[in-house]
Amino acid sequence: MRLHYYQFPESVDAHTRFLNGAENINGDCSEIARCSCRGCHYDFSGEGFRECGHFVSTESEDTISGLSITRAKQLLNEFGGSAWTYHIDRDGGVFETTEIKPKGNNSRHKYNRHL
Repeated sequence: MRLHYYQFPESVDAHTRFLNGAENINGDCSEIARCSCRGCHYDFSGEGFRECGHFVSTESEDTISGLSITRAKQLLNEFGGSAWTYHIDRDGGVFETTEIKPKGNNSRHKYNRHL
């Protein structure tokens, strides 16, 4: 099994990271008083704030996990940063970590030799 990760560079702000898939840690809806008093349909207790155009993330994670290699390459091309793959054996341990590069083929592993 393979798990892919992408880490944004420090220069990318929290809201941009959030809009590109990073988990929100802290944020604020600039219109929450107006939205809630007018029956805003966004559920701010869960992930509903992702759809609210007024929500601004002020703090978010800098690493995304569980994405595809294609998406990792897109983020690398757009923002820079770093991406990698953890190769996991049947026992659940990581037997190899490889870098994902923006260009080229990243699938050169023959799993039957490792398992």
